[in-house]
Amino acid sequence: MSNVRSVGGPGAAVAVDPGARPAEASGEGTFREILRDSARSITQGQRQVDSVIVAARRGRVFSQEELIAVQAGVYRYAQELELASKLVDKASTAVKTTLQSQQ
Repeated sequence: MSNVRSVGGPGAAVAVDPGARPAEASGEGTFREILRDSARSITQGQRQVDSVIVAARRGRVFSQEELIAVQAGVYRYAQELELASKLVDKASTAVKTTLQSQQ
């Protein structure tokens, strides 16, 4: 959700960064770095969703363009979260299988 961000604080305007791109693993860096960057991206997405919710609760009226940007950001955030969930599930299954095969 890096294309939507709150400007100025809770209840303030929401800015859209059309040039924002999702974090991509280029094959460089360690698994730890990629995992850390993904966790940061998910955390940032959650903060942005929270800031939009706070602004809406305080009476902020969003334009159609802002709502589309928010929708796209939430979709991207949900995709990142789903991918992380699948990764954790696969990793835990792999560890469980490895431990069972050692007995």
